Amino acid sequence: MCTPPPVTEFEKARSNFLTWFEEQARLIRHQPKPDTIQEVKNNLLKHGVEYLDRLIDAAIIMACEAKDHMALQLRMPKLSVRLGINPKCDMCVHYLIESILADLGF
Repeated sequence: MCTPPPVTEFEKARSNFLTWFEEQARLIRHQPKPDTIQEVKNNLLKHGVEYLDRLIDAAIIMACEAKDHMALQLRMPKLSVRLGINPKCDMCVHYLIESILADLGF
């Protein structure tokens, strides 16, 4: 199953932010000189907001796509009710969940 684009974009933005943030911590740890401290300070003020804005935008797009799945919200209780009745019902729920996962749309 491939990951839908909004999820992929969110994961990419999150990964980029975390990598950059860890890099700032490494700079302070390995080069605790006044110049490096000032560089990290500037990076946090200038670039930190940019990274967070990209992460926020990706999260909003992913959430907007997910909110359109009212049918999915209605199906969850129905799926749970069917579980435990008999093994055939359990397998039906299993296949229904797999088919939903194959085409989430977000």
